[in-house]
Amino acid sequence: MLDTAENPVINARRDLVTELLGVWLVLAVFLDGWAHLNLPSLETFSTPWHAALYSGMMATALWTAAVAWRNRKPGQQLTGALPPGYRGTAAGLVLFAVAGGLDLLWHELLGIEVTLDALVSPTHLLLGFSLFLILGTAVRSARAAGRAGNVEWTPAALFAVVLMTGLGAFFLIYCSAFLRPGPTALFIPVPVGTPGRLQAEMPVVIALTSYLLTTALIIAPFLFTLSSARRPARGIVTMLVAAAAWLPVAMIGFRPTAVAGAAGATAAAILADVLLARLPRVWLDRRLPAVTAGIAALVWTGQLVAFAVADGIRWPVSLWLGAVVLSAAAAAGLALLSSWGTAGGTRYAEPLG
Repeated sequence: MLDTAENPVINARRDLVTELLGVWLVLAVFLDGWAHLNLPSLETFSTPWHAALYSGMMATALWTAAVAWRNRKPGQQLTGALPPGYRGTAAGLVLFAVAGGLDLLWHELLGIEVTLDALVSPTHLLLGFSLFLILGTAVRSARAAGRAGNVEWTPAALFAVVLMTGLGAFFLIYCSAFLRPGPTALFIPVPVGTPGRLQAEMPVVIALTSYLLTTALIIAPFLFTLSSARRPARGIVTMLVAAAAWLPVAMIGFRPTAVAGAAGATAAAILADVLLARLPRVWLDRRLPAVTAGIAALVWTGQLVAFAVADGIRWPVSLWLGAVVLSAAAAAGLALLSSWGTAGGTRYAEPLG
């Protein structure tokens, strides 16, 4: 059989096919989520949306087996012929099969979840973890192909990070800053000690928490892609924001305010990528917290501007501006943590090909 272990071109194409199958899986997950949100009478495991997910998983399993077969040497067992990076894929496929069986049993015994419980159901979380293993295939392959543990950031590996970000957005959709009304909702400050104060403040507390978590969802993978690259990948901020914003917005049905906010944030992300392309490398080496803080501030400012045009800002300035500052601070903190202990503050080794 053909040994592709030393052929980077073939390996890159192989990983890209794997991640394109990952698109199938991620879209099927969001389609199933849409069904749970919009069809509350859904009371069966056998649905077209589950069929889309499980057929995608079957296609991925067949492709993984074909990859192992092509990589197999005479006399070698098929499981031992899996290329570096694909052992985790095989583990994810096995875990998905186990979790799928458990999920079927769960639904037969306890019924079909139709709201928040569907996102935190233990069997669904197991299915999600197995999907993360599968979607991360190209990243593991790139790490195996790199030198000294660095990641060779191929297009497939970057695509894998974007897909995993989208899947993370699915499981955190209940606290997404792209879906919460946030600053467009009316807020009337209630003095401490006044009855109803906690109820009045709770939507704002949830919205502020959503800004922090969604910021982490975007900035953490951005920092990961910088782990061994001189420059950020072209368009990486736009791709991450698009995955975190538009997939959830589509899942809830393209509500006008959410669409406006996602569009504003995406436009700001495009501007961030343009500025990153012109940024001196020393800023990435020495001023990374300022860079990530700027990205977060720009993205959420873009969302706020779109909110103001499409609907109106009803939070007081101390709240909406504070949300931007808090998010920027969280992004800077993540950058500081990611570079903790690096020699001389320099994080990057090899240029991005």
